[in-house]
Amino acid sequence: MNRAKSLLKILPLLAGLCCSVTAWALPSDKNETIRGSADNLTVDQKNGVATYTGSVEIRQGSLIINADSIIIHTNNEGGVEKMIATGSPAKFQQQPEAEQGVVTASAKQITYTPNNEHLLLIEDASVEQNGAVMSGPHIDYDLVKEVMKAEGNNTGEGQRIEIVIPPKSAKPEDLQAPSSTANSN
Repeated sequence: MNRAKSLLKILPLLAGLCCSVTAWALPSDKNETIRGSADNLTVDQKNGVATYTGSVEIRQGSLIINADSIIIHTNNEGGVEKMIATGSPAKFQQQPEAEQGVVTASAKQITYTPNNEHLLLIEDASVEQNGAVMSGPHIDYDLVKEVMKAEGNNTGEGQRIEIVIPPKSAKPEDLQAPSSTANSN
């Protein structure tokens, strides 16, 4: 019976994860089953924190998050306050709409707050969709307003913001880097 009670206490944490990831989703994603796997899971029921570690993968429909660890903070009602994924790098993938390309993001730390639908990418951050890429040390993405802000500094290589915007007529094969043999004599 204690095991059943413990499971009932964990369910809000897992259900909260469902609420947190559907903001980016295809409309059908929110109806999909959430599947997660990790080497380890620690649940602090008193403080509303679940920590997944070791090759963590979370899937729901088109959403895929891969990280070395994911920490989920919930409120008293079991809703997710924030989700923090860390890795080398942590990776996020989602198809926002059926007619849009897949959005991929990566950073050493990805924080998502579902209440304001906000994504924060810290250290070696990158966001890509339809061949367009923004990368830099820090990217702040407001999913509601669809506004992305990036911060860099001029203290060294990899500290500035870089963007790639392909021409409208570009085909996927045109976006690949030229091979090293193309320039050899």
